[in-house]
Amino acid sequence: MKYRKLGTSDIEVSALSLGTWAFGGDSWWGPQQDRDSIEVLEQAIHRGVRMIDTAPVYGRGRSERIIGSFIKKRKLREKVLIATKLGLSWEGPNILHNLTKLRMLQELDESRLRLATDYFDLYQVHWPDPDIPIGETAEVMHSLYQKGIIKTVGVSNYSVSQMQEFMKYCPLHSLQPEYSMFNRAIEGSIIEFCLNDNIAIISYAPLYSGILTGKFFLDGVSVPDDVNRKMKKKDLTEPRFSINKDTLRKLKEIAAGYDKNLAQLAINWNFSQPGITSAIVGTRKLSQLEDNLGSSGWEISADDMMSIGTALDERLLRIKEIKEI
Repeated sequence: MKYRKLGTSDIEVSALSLGTWAFGGDSWWGPQQDRDSIEVLEQAIHRGVRMIDTAPVYGRGRSERIIGSFIKKRKLREKVLIATKLGLSWEGPNILHNLTKLRMLQELDESRLRLATDYFDLYQVHWPDPDIPIGETAEVMHSLYQKGIIKTVGVSNYSVSQMQEFMKYCPLHSLQPEYSMFNRAIEGSIIEFCLNDNIAIISYAPLYSGILTGKFFLDGVSVPDDVNRKMKKKDLTEPRFSINKDTLRKLKEIAAGYDKNLAQLAINWNFSQPGITSAIVGTRKLSQLEDNLGSSGWEISADDMMSIGTALDERLLRIKEIKEI
């Protein structure tokens, strides 16, 4: 497993980080057994995965509670990096933005209690709150950073201008954006800005909700009836389905040259991109973890990187042609 510095800090994170949204067992990913989550945690840490990424909203606190209980019982706090977030609250089934100072401090205490820790290695603003000035959010984060309650400061789903505003009031160590072969929106200005300012990019959804495993296109696996996959409906129905299928066939041939599968190629491609420090991969059972770990320890050749780029560009061109028609 490769390890890389988290921005300007002395913290080193693994190129592959563990995503734990599915641990929450909510409607986004569907039911999850706690024993499966615990098995994944145990093996991931044993195999060198250093950072565990979670958030209060993942299962309304359930993900954090599972992680906190596991780490406390096994006395592993000093061996793992805990990354959690704040800024999203819930009222029944509704998820709401809330970055008022009072709520931020409440969330901090609630997460520390669930995760059984006095500090966080990385604390991230989950989403900007449209009703709260970014400077106010940053000032609260800076206060927590100065007190040592949070070791590094991160934001998630921020634009360049939002990061620039945040940095007027608080140091910024990382950005967590969505990034994958099929969602490359951060390429260009966002990656360039982070590289120039030494801000680590910790990407999420590198498998694009499981689409980049190829199982729904090439293996005849039925698409789960969960919120996550419903959000990708366009990519799972015609005419995009056929375009994606053709692209995934090309990528599968490249993966086979390394004796790897599509998921392993997609993850490796992700954390091999300029500016990407770590890729967060959601994992809900041991077989998935084993598969994901196969993405590390090898490199994609320059020629194959070019071939992958060509295949992805051709996909985008075909999708644009659909819109024009």
